[in-house]
Amino acid sequence: MADALRVIDAEGRTLVISVEDAGKTLAQTLWLSGFLPPPALCSGLGRCGACRVRFIEGAPDPCAADGDILGPEAVAGGWRLACRHHPGPSMLLEVPPPPAPMRRQRDSLESREGPYRLAVDLGTTSIYWRLMDGRGEEAAGGQALNPQMGAGSDVVSRLDAARDPAGRKRLQSLVLRFFHSVLASSGVPVNELCVAGNTAMTAILLDEDVDGLCAAPYRLPESGGRTVRLPGLPPAWIPPQPAPFVGGDISAGMAALLYGEKPVFPFLLADMGTNGEFVLALDEERSFIASVPLGPSLEGIGLRHGGVADTGSVSGFALGPFGLTPRVIGDAAPRRICGTGYLSLLDVLLRIGLIEPTGRLSERPASPLALRLLASVTRGASGWSLPLPGGLALFGADVEEILKVKAAFSLAFECLLDAAGLESRDVARVHLGGALGEYASGEALETLGFLPPGLRSRVTAAGNTSLRGASLLLRRPELRERLVRWSRHCALTDLTARPGFTDLYMRHMVFG
Repeated sequence: MADALRVIDAEGRTLVISVEDAGKTLAQTLWLSGFLPPPALCSGLGRCGACRVRFIEGAPDPCAADGDILGPEAVAGGWRLACRHHPGPSMLLEVPPPPAPMRRQRDSLESREGPYRLAVDLGTTSIYWRLMDGRGEEAAGGQALNPQMGAGSDVVSRLDAARDPAGRKRLQSLVLRFFHSVLASSGVPVNELCVAGNTAMTAILLDEDVDGLCAAPYRLPESGGRTVRLPGLPPAWIPPQPAPFVGGDISAGMAALLYGEKPVFPFLLADMGTNGEFVLALDEERSFIASVPLGPSLEGIGLRHGGVADTGSVSGFALGPFGLTPRVIGDAAPRRICGTGYLSLLDVLLRIGLIEPTGRLSERPASPLALRLLASVTRGASGWSLPLPGGLALFGADVEEILKVKAAFSLAFECLLDAAGLESRDVARVHLGGALGEYASGEALETLGFLPPGLRSRVTAAGNTSLRGASLLLRRPELRERLVRWSRHCALTDLTARPGFTDLYMRHMVFG
């Protein structure tokens, strides 16, 4: 066992990181240390390559996943997947540059007046924040990967790390450190926070026992709807948590839709991140809610060339006479594909017949364009891959992951409609928040079968409803009690308790 790792970071500094638990992987040891901002990891599944590190001394013998994901040339150069190895003696390694956090500032804060308040959307994958001045206008804002990512990208792995009190304290300290850095960088006194997070992120933030979220019968560790004090921070209001896996992020999103604009009922709010949370609102008081675990693929995490939506991410594809053309966020070359980019790509490939509704690659597509693309497909031990512009590629395993998400999404929508006694044609609006909330195409979602036919014209890309709602609840604190009452009247639809749940899920495991 190694007592410490020597790590060269992106700035060339040599860090010494203690190895406190020999059972943790190298990835967990590195990115839970607090010394290194994590990349967008895939929870140790060994398929995305985001945890790659280069050994200078003490390189472990390569495993099969190293070669499959990184390639033999990289392995020969000392590169390994940190999720597939454990700390060892005499290790000296270097890590690639982390993703840069995004920060925006409208103008000099000296020209504004307080009191200042900070709204936060505490997601499993990313943290979004907005600093508001005394008039309720945004003075600054930003986004960064959740520093807890080293414990895993999905809710389940995060909860597993938080069951142990010491592990939970470590995860809490990482987020608190992030909050402190945001406040320090603002340079102005902040009077209050509103932190909207799912039930797992909220429980970890408040250092509460998470066992109720780890096994059935599930129970809420924290009901929210109250002000809390966090170490070294201003008072923080926590939005209500309606159910064990429907949290303050969805209730804050409902605040934005119910009180921040004139709603048209009935509507569906689908907040799609690592956990899918749904609200079917019949009116301002009556709502049916449901949740379903999705994993992080809609945020681009865990897919071979996936990543969160930022500059350089492909948000969509178009098919022309010369093949596939990516739409890239920002003025940059394509570096990764975000979740909506994958949905757009699959929409194109399904319509031309290169991908079958089952997610398999068609061997005899009728379209000449599909035949041309099929000729470029490569096959290997880990499955097929389709080359894409910019050195990117679509892998068969990526399609399978997105198909699982599609099945969960469409099943949840179907069950909510059934619980409310509605048909899909009765739904006036479909508001997409979370990972789908900015770039998603209603046409692609309908083609792929996320949404029933006929709803594409009613889809609204609602953006980050959680952050909008948290901001509104800071500007208008009188709305908080109304939101707490709304939360108490929600009717939970438990998908897994439905008779024949497995058969229902498998029926939805097709595109279209």
